[in-house]
Amino acid sequence: MTQQEHILGGKKRRSEDLKELPENRPAMLLSAIYLGEEQKVYLKFYDLHEHSICFWRDRTNHKPYCYTKMQYFETVKKIIETEQKFTLEQTKKTELITDKEIDILKIIAPDPLSIGGTDNSIREKVTSWEADIKYHENYLYDTGLIPGAYYFRKGEEISNFEHQISDKVQLELKNLLWDKIKEEAGGIGNQQYQQYITSWANLLNQPIPDLRRLSVDIEVESEEGRMPTPRDHDRTVIAVGFAANNGFRKVLVLDQKKTQYSIPFIPEAEVCNTEKEILQKAFKIIDSYPIILTYNGDDFDLPYLYARSQDPRIDPITKLVIPKDEVPIIVKRETFVKRGTLAEPVQTRHGLHIDLFRTFQNRSVQLYA
Repeated sequence: MTQQEHILGGKKRRSEDLKELPENRPAMLLSAIYLGEEQKVYLKFYDLHEHSICFWRDRTNHKPYCYTKMQYFETVKKIIETEQKFTLEQTKKTELITDKEIDILKIIAPDPLSIGGTDNSIREKVTSWEADIKYHENYLYDTGLIPGAYYFRKGEEISNFEHQISDKVQLELKNLLWDKIKEEAGGIGNQQYQQYITSWANLLNQPIPDLRRLSVDIEVESEEGRMPTPRDHDRTVIAVGFAANNGFRKVLVLDQKKTQYSIPFIPEAEVCNTEKEILQKAFKIIDSYPIILTYNGDDFDLPYLYARSQDPRIDPITKLVIPKDEVPIIVKRETFVKRGTLAEPVQTRHGLHIDLFRTFQNRSVQLYA
């Protein structure tokens, strides 16, 4: 789940109120994010003891990079002479087409946008490799960290933590695999196969924690023939519904006082006098859960809630918006409001947001799940 994130217009550094990964107890790695103001990757962990999200700042001094071939050396040299933020290293890689080791150039940058993402990025100026990989994914690959696996912090270092797999699984592995693999003298292939199987078996048999999670869905005033969008955000939020795996159920409903019929609400409903009251209460609930689930929440629910929170129309009397440090929703700048597009998933300040619509759009999930 993880990308360059900003608190839009906020002056407070995000890292100041992030709970740090505690020592001496295992935590599950969920994702990685990049904080542009610090030019650092932060890892998101799930603390099984407190059922909350905690963070760990990179201590390895990892930097964004890409590769180019030696034939482009003169071009790269001119770029580096002009833009001194880049550094250059010569290294070796195996070229898959020829299956030979070749000399290549590694271009190291201070931030991901210097590699790719703008018209002035290095990949727009010279033919590059690995310049399209999202930086947080590159970081996880280089460090060998696996989302969904457990880690243990001791001092300034984190290391793998593996729960012992059950005797039943061990016995099944022995009966199905180990007894059927005939060890040959010097049989490196069989040894490697057994190592891979063991590694995957240990990883896939790690316990799955009962993650504390909350589903969110919103309802907006409708207009015939037109769908509301976060870009325009001109329709009132009239309800926000919540359901959590700990039994919590609530629906915040706007008291519109327009209907001539008195329809009783469900017991979980809470009537709010203004849209601003709905949003403020919704944000407090969202901020209290580590995992937020939506369906199409990246493109509608969460960006719409954020956009309305910054619209003076939510408070007809004072015209005051909700302060941004009280809004737990994090988006990548404000391009989705201005252009109606959203390049990156929306996240929450102290948690993790999962849009199930995007999950079910994955072809692998559609075919095999």
